[in-house]
Amino acid sequence: MKKRVSLLCIFFVLSLFWQVPQKVQAAEYPYLLEVNLTQNVVVVYVKDESGEYTVPKRIFLCSVGGATPVGTFRTSDKYTWRPLFGNVYGQYATRITGHILFHSIPYLKMYDKGSMEYTEYGKLGTSVSMGCVRLTAADAKWIYDNCPSGTTVRIVRSDAPLPLTLQQPPYLDTTDTKRRGWDPTDPDPANPWHEVQQTPNFRLDDISVKSGETMFDIQGLYQEGSYFLCVNDAKKIFQTIEKKLPLPTVLGIVPHQQGSIQIKEKTKIFDVAYIMQDGVPYYKLRDLSDMAETKITWNEEKQYISIFVQETEKKQKSWIEKLILYIKGTAQR
Repeated sequence: MKKRVSLLCIFFVLSLFWQVPQKVQAAEYPYLLEVNLTQNVVVVYVKDESGEYTVPKRIFLCSVGGATPVGTFRTSDKYTWRPLFGNVYGQYATRITGHILFHSIPYLKMYDKGSMEYTEYGKLGTSVSMGCVRLTAADAKWIYDNCPSGTTVRIVRSDAPLPLTLQQPPYLDTTDTKRRGWDPTDPDPANPWHEVQQTPNFRLDDISVKSGETMFDIQGLYQEGSYFLCVNDAKKIFQTIEKKLPLPTVLGIVPHQQGSIQIKEKTKIFDVAYIMQDGVPYYKLRDLSDMAETKITWNEEKQYISIFVQETEKKQKSWIEKLILYIKGTAQR
């Protein structure tokens, strides 16, 4: 009887140890990370209703390298600072496999956030790393904070259209010798770039718009000679000339109050500047007019904006109309 009890105890203890790895494997991972080597982006996926990671949630610009491996991996170790090849250091590093990590732009000094290799910041989006996946400090920290060890990382090559609109990182002024050593996206309160972001030089204005014979009023943000419009007011303007622009109504969490994103219109990709106001993106009117192939002018005397289709398009329509008339005339003979 004692032997039987002992065997049961041993079985019970072994069963507890057996359940540990099962529970670890069954742990809930909120995200799957897909690194696209062809387009230098990281797409964050969440689960759909069937439990598969098919829903794109975020997209980050990154830099990979010739040694970045293709395959499926699981993250492991995390480091707030990590030595890298070349006597440099990375913030918010997450190990993908072997010596391949997600991490920030390299820094010249460990624990010194003002020692970033600022010339490397502008290379995001190109394949220049030694194999790791470089990100802005904000994006590397997001992965560090939100993707637990064991998160699946899928590294692929693909030139298929991206599932989300890619937002370009904030511009880094490399001539600003006092600030250029800091990543503009670093959320650290000591980041000197935050002082610039907290004092935006724009105002909200009422704008009168004339399109053809139609006159109406909208509101826009005015900054240094340019107007920025929210999506609804942009639609109101361009629908008068039968133009539809694929403008995102939300940009998710953005580290800066203003920047630029890339928007695809037909076969072209346009850089469109934006300003965030109370969580709402306002897009630069000049950039929108380029997308819509329209021309805008300011009537100084009557203080309104005129918007109309560019002459090239008018000529094209006129040519088409002449062709239609010619065909109709031929048919009537």
